[in-house]
Amino acid sequence: MRLLAPPKDPSERQNSAYRWVILAMVTLSGFLLMGFPTTGLSALFSEIAESLQLDLIEIGVIWGVGTGMGIFTALLGGAFIDVFGTRRTLVALCLATGLFGALRGVAVDFWSLFFFSFLFGMVQPILPMNFVKLNREWFASRQLGFAQGVMSAGFATGLMLGSRLSATALSPLLGGWRPVLILLGACAIVLAAIWALVHPPTERRSAPRIDIRQIARNLAHVARFRELWVISLAVFGVLGLMRGLVGYVPTYLREIGWGALEADSAITIFFFCSLIGVVPISHLSDRLGNRRIVMAFGTTMMTIGTFLMFVVGDHFWGVMLAMALAGFTFDSFMALKGASMTEVEGLQIAFVGSALGFGGVWQNIGSTITPPLGNALTPVALNTPFLFWAASGVFATVMLLSYRKRKIK
Repeated sequence: MRLLAPPKDPSERQNSAYRWVILAMVTLSGFLLMGFPTTGLSALFSEIAESLQLDLIEIGVIWGVGTGMGIFTALLGGAFIDVFGTRRTLVALCLATGLFGALRGVAVDFWSLFFFSFLFGMVQPILPMNFVKLNREWFASRQLGFAQGVMSAGFATGLMLGSRLSATALSPLLGGWRPVLILLGACAIVLAAIWALVHPPTERRSAPRIDIRQIARNLAHVARFRELWVISLAVFGVLGLMRGLVGYVPTYLREIGWGALEADSAITIFFFCSLIGVVPISHLSDRLGNRRIVMAFGTTMMTIGTFLMFVVGDHFWGVMLAMALAGFTFDSFMALKGASMTEVEGLQIAFVGSALGFGGVWQNIGSTITPPLGNALTPVALNTPFLFWAASGVFATVMLLSYRKRKIK
């Protein structure tokens, strides 16, 4: 048991066996706080819409409010992580995520659901930045890609199982969509208590205070790093591609004559292949010592898969191949973008949260504006949006290849 005791000196964390405890908690948290609730909510939308008498536009607003809020909260959230530390912010964010997430289960109409979703969207997008900084504190660069890959595997598993189990298993078992959302909120609150026990406290110091001017200076400081801009713009392109593709494919396939089960299976293939690829591809970046090249490989695969959706039409195996190619590298890219942002050359660990927040803004902008821009092209032809999102993937690849970084030591 002594091997799993947390180190007293923070400088010993990256050589301590306790880092595997932290990684296990990060992975579990990604599953319960990010992955499962995201697709779990979308799977429950038909039930929620019937219960609250919502139309498709209102459902779309509820679905997008979290991403939209992330544009504004990512910068401050990342800065708060730097100011208050990972332990305090983790506990506070888990509590807030659980409370606001559970409150959605007691919504009585569109506006109450919107308000609780708005509050939920203010805090949940900050959690992944905390997880990434934790991995950076506990793992050296030679293992950071692997750690990020394992964490992303938790996300991917949650995304896959949330879409499969929320509506078909948990809702019938618990008695509807409300208990499901309340249960997921309760899980987040329990995780807050576990994190308070598991995460070792840092040395005592005077209570940190929020200094807006210092936060602004931190953000101005990280914005000077060209490498951070390159990674952030690549993330902008990839998240626009992914959100557009995953959100549009089921509707597109139904429109061209596929059945509901076949159409939904295309999304399952995307997330399943992403889960398979995330750990080995992320670990490959550790072995090569060059995350940028591996990320560029990932964006190229996503671009090819998305472009194939433009050309294969209603051919079943063509669609499955396209979704497999597009999905295979997505979660590994997301794992490596987090690792890369923490390893920006010359960036001190004290500014990592601010850097992640800067990248989070671009991520949420891409998620918010690129999908509807692609959807707006449907009057030209139903498959035209895929060409637009493939171009977004090309943009991401060009960004990654435009910057040269020395190998990781």
